[in-house]
Amino acid sequence: MIDTTRKINTWMLKHNYTRFEEVLLDTNTHQLERDYNPIHKEGFSYESTGILAHAVNHVDFMLRPDPSTFLFGRAWDPYLKTPERTIFFNTKTPFTALSYSTNLFINKAPEENIAVLHTQNASPYTNFGIDFNILAGKPFYTNQETRATRVGLFGSHAKNRYSIFGTFYYNNFNASENGGITEVDSFLLGTKDDWWLYEVNLEAAKSQYRNWSFFTTQKYNLVERQTSTDSLGNTSSHGKTLSLSHQLLIKRQIKAYHDVVDLDSISPVYSNYYYESPIAFDSASEDKISNVLQVILGDPDYDKISARIQAGHEFRRFGMLSPVPKKVFSHLDAIPGDPPEVDFVFRDSAVAGFNNAYYNDLYLGFHLAGPTTGIWDWVIDGKYYLLGYNQNDFNLHATFSRELGGKTDLGLRGSFESMRPHYFTNHYSSSFFEWDHDFPSTLRIKGEAFILSDELETDIRLGAAYISNYIYWDQDAMPQLYDQDILVLSAHLAKHFKFSGFNSDTRLLVQYTTADEVLSLPIASVYTSNYWKQSLFKGALVADLGFDLNYTTKYRASAYMPATGIFHLQEEADVGGYPFLNVFLSFRVKTVRMVFSYNNVLLGLGPVGNNFFTSYSYPMKPRNFRLGLVWYFYD
Repeated sequence: MIDTTRKINTWMLKHNYTRFEEVLLDTNTHQLERDYNPIHKEGFSYESTGILAHAVNHVDFMLRPDPSTFLFGRAWDPYLKTPERTIFFNTKTPFTALSYSTNLFINKAPEENIAVLHTQNASPYTNFGIDFNILAGKPFYTNQETRATRVGLFGSHAKNRYSIFGTFYYNNFNASENGGITEVDSFLLGTKDDWWLYEVNLEAAKSQYRNWSFFTTQKYNLVERQTSTDSLGNTSSHGKTLSLSHQLLIKRQIKAYHDVVDLDSISPVYSNYYYESPIAFDSASEDKISNVLQVILGDPDYDKISARIQAGHEFRRFGMLSPVPKKVFSHLDAIPGDPPEVDFVFRDSAVAGFNNAYYNDLYLGFHLAGPTTGIWDWVIDGKYYLLGYNQNDFNLHATFSRELGGKTDLGLRGSFESMRPHYFTNHYSSSFFEWDHDFPSTLRIKGEAFILSDELETDIRLGAAYISNYIYWDQDAMPQLYDQDILVLSAHLAKHFKFSGFNSDTRLLVQYTTADEVLSLPIASVYTSNYWKQSLFKGALVADLGFDLNYTTKYRASAYMPATGIFHLQEEADVGGYPFLNVFLSFRVKTVRMVFSYNNVLLGLGPVGNNFFTSYSYPMKPRNFRLGLVWYFYD
């Protein structure tokens, strides 16, 4: 039940959208210097193409999208506004957040982030809101402009037996694709007077990724737990809650790519080209309509065991614009003879044709959970596909945790799943790529031990993953099946240290893989933010002065294929070993927060040189000044 006495309630829906989990509204000054980029909410270390609103790849292997995710949209997944990432509100007064940030270059246009969030209640139990965001990056290196629009509507109503939550999100990313710089060695030596003078591989290519979704989940309690109070004022409850829940998801994703190709000298970015026309246009899409019906017995906030069974149906359509062979008239040869003979000569050509594949996936699932209160908390859930593209695939997840001293959760979690690769991983045809496979389902077994404490600001995770039938992307950005099993070990440690006014927020990721030839990961990645927090004028102003440092050990980082938006293997050079240092000053005055930062301070100094890459041939931004502003209205 929503606490209508509080000024602002914020929560997310977990466990297949059937349970509230409270989240805190962050109004601090800390991390403000990183909030300009939405991907920092999903991870701290990425392989990047070097500009806001463009493709990224998690360095943390455990955070990468699973094999069933739309293949050509995975590089934008950390940016997406989605139903499962929605923060729902219930407010006694309208709440608005305005934010703006930009970075400034000499003689060059900035990156910008403009965001507006507004939410208010129509009644004590009914809320609606809008979340609007524009991300833009102007070209610093040649042909590198980006623009993204992320907009969402969300609403909720929860009272008595019935609750309903809904979202509509539209994510649209447009980018000019330069394919990276042509001479990395020359860039490292700084042979040009200005950074934007370095030649790039592509000068006319453009891409678009679009993702929109409509989602609603509703729940009705058929039977409710009964609560009674005796004459002494003692309150007790008895009985079980029995509920029905339904989720509807309508989702469309599309990736388009355009280029003008020199047929006499095709860019080295591409290995093949299948059209005779120099105008290349590719399009691939996935549509999904999902319905899930659940029967829920018990309430995890009160009962020792709550259970849920579910049945789901997914209608899926995969479409792509592909080269189709066609006989085309070439010329007419008149062959002398008596009587005269005429020979019509035809040749094979490739024209664009749209192909569709349709699937109906049907699955069953279950969920068991222990109480959210008390010293033990546990959850077990699973799903099995009876029919469709993912027929016979399954997943099983479990989490067990114990509360220690009221401050710390100590636990284990793991998963066991078999999932068929995405449709386009098996079948795809376009201007530059063609493949047709029948890869088997990938088996993944993951386990993780964790220590988590919000009060102590500590997050420690030790994990392992066993993978069989791993699909990787080779140096030509083509999918391949690895014929050996893989073991990935990882350790993630995050801790906020505080001594007087000094603060240090440090995150360390250590990874090891037994198959470095197909899964290249850095041994270590670290992010540390160190700052002095000072309260002035009797708390009217709070200021942070400090620096952020990002560092990844050298490894064979991925290259990026703009035609498909896929990060893939490369053997040209190691990337990493470069410390990205930013200094910042942020402060808060009442509901206004501001930040000033100077970024990539160490560029060109000492041994670090100009090696500011996180993926091969795509440099990050050189030194730049950034400013940001966030203003809350809720009084």
